[in-house]
Amino acid sequence: MKKLFALLVLVVAVVMTSCEKEVDLGYPKTISFTKDGGEKVITGTTNFTDAHIHDYKSGEDGEFIPREDDIQYQVYEWLSIEYLANSTELKIIAEPNASGKSRKLHIELHSGPEYHVVEVKQE
Repeated sequence: MKKLFALLVLVVAVVMTSCEKEVDLGYPKTISFTKDGGEKVITGTTNFTDAHIHDYKSGEDGEFIPREDDIQYQVYEWLSIEYLANSTELKIIAEPNASGKSRKLHIELHSGPEYHVVEVKQE
């Protein structure tokens, strides 16, 4: 019984330490664009290895577009991102908003088991 309890404690400890957690990687928490769209470059204090555009309403992610250079490119609806892996710089591009309704997506920047979420809003 003691061995089973020790094994259970070990499994719980491993699971708890391997989970991803949201932290501040030095990037802004919110970016806003006007209805005209445009592009902005944000920088942080910690290198990120991967980034994803995510729609929290639908649960869908952006689509990676393969390129021949080292730049990672992803697009989802009206938003796209460009970056080099293991960088502190992310380019965010918003298309013009002709719908008359505000819209919002999220970008998750991953650095190992930690991640930072940037909320992107457009009027």
